[in-house]
Amino acid sequence: MRLLITGASGNLGSVLSRLADQHLETWATWYSNRHVGGGIPVQLDLRDADACLTLVHRVRPDVIIHAATSDTSHDMATTIILAARNLAEASAASGARLVTFSTDLVFDGKNPPYDEDAPPSPLKPYAQAKVEADRIVQACVANCLTIRTSLIYDFVSTNRQLSWMLSRIQHGEKVPLFTDEVRQPIWVHNLAQCVIELAATGLTGVLNVAGPQALTRYEYGCRLLEAAGISPADVVVPALAGNAQPERAPDTRLNMSRATRFMSTPLLTLTESLDAFRRVYGHPASTTTSR
Repeated sequence: MRLLITGASGNLGSVLSRLADQHLETWATWYSNRHVGGGIPVQLDLRDADACLTLVHRVRPDVIIHAATSDTSHDMATTIILAARNLAEASAASGARLVTFSTDLVFDGKNPPYDEDAPPSPLKPYAQAKVEADRIVQACVANCLTIRTSLIYDFVSTNRQLSWMLSRIQHGEKVPLFTDEVRQPIWVHNLAQCVIELAATGLTGVLNVAGPQALTRYEYGCRLLEAAGISPADVVVPALAGNAQPERAPDTRLNMSRATRFMSTPLLTLTESLDAFRRVYGHPASTTTSR
């Protein structure tokens, strides 16, 4: 199986490309940061339809895994939708299987848990763009799997789920964590293993794949800090999302019974993930910047 992985220098893509490259022929695209996790690096602007089509014809992948994302740039929504359309068209033209990623934030958090067929009800521009991207790829590519997931964490200081808290602490600031927002965070290594397994199947449509344990932002953040050797009692301030950002979804728990039926890769809790991380790397997360 030959893979083409987009966003291979990002949090998920770097781990995906590194794991895939151990056993599979892997091509890894980057846009502004050439340091991909593994595979054959190639620069690609996903907004360029001709460039996407040319690369897919050149590589001839069996599977395209679209792990690139953009949720901070000023043209975020345009980029998300355009990249999805360009890859979907290239995938359809080449016959390659397409695996994409969606988010639990496509829901407003009022009626959890959500199964794969639940109608989306996005509250913010990022989620609205993801809903449109999901619609495009599912309509364009018959052999397409969209993996809907949640917060993707790691125990390294460069991971976004941890780095924003470490940055505030380093600047002498308190870390506000919401006690009224529930998500299902998943360890990036665990998600990457699931993706590689699912890429080789014929499963299509949408599949919920997230952590098996629902946690509030407060519980989740405190446990990540504890893993980094930092006492939450010293730096964390409980906060209410309903007061600070009322447009946030309060509870986006996902029903993952379908995933557990189709996957042999187990979904790990945060504690199980930290144990697995320590068995492999054997050093505190607070001193780890890369792998």
